[in-house]
Amino acid sequence: MKRANDWPTELANFLLKTRKTPFKWGENDCCLFAANAILAMGGKDVAEDVRGHYTTAIGARRIMKRLGAANVVELLTQRLGEPDGKLVRGAIVAVESDGQQVAGVFYHKPWVLTEIGLQGMPLESVLKSWSLS
Repeated sequence: MKRANDWPTELANFLLKTRKTPFKWGENDCCLFAANAILAMGGKDVAEDVRGHYTTAIGARRIMKRLGAANVVELLTQRLGEPDGKLVRGAIVAVESDGQQVAGVFYHKPWVLTEIGLQGMPLESVLKSWSLS
């Protein structure tokens, strides 16, 4: 992925802005959070075809099923390629949170957007990562 020259600053600004934005299915959920992080770093919109096409958790699951992804790891692999396991700033991550797979971004630690807001997660929660390099 080609990144903007100032992508670290843009990613930090994105995280600061997102912490004040409430969770909303189809607008600001975990997968769109990861896709928006990629956009903030200067990448392409990997969720362009699904934005605005669901408004509930059930709708998100239906879209994943339609895309042939059984879980978040499979969806991210479809969109980003095979995970490389590198935990570097700006990497997209899949983590386990309360028994669910959640997409996020790595910035000194894994950050994910859940229904209760932006949360820093322990390193041990990371299931897979994509460095986007």
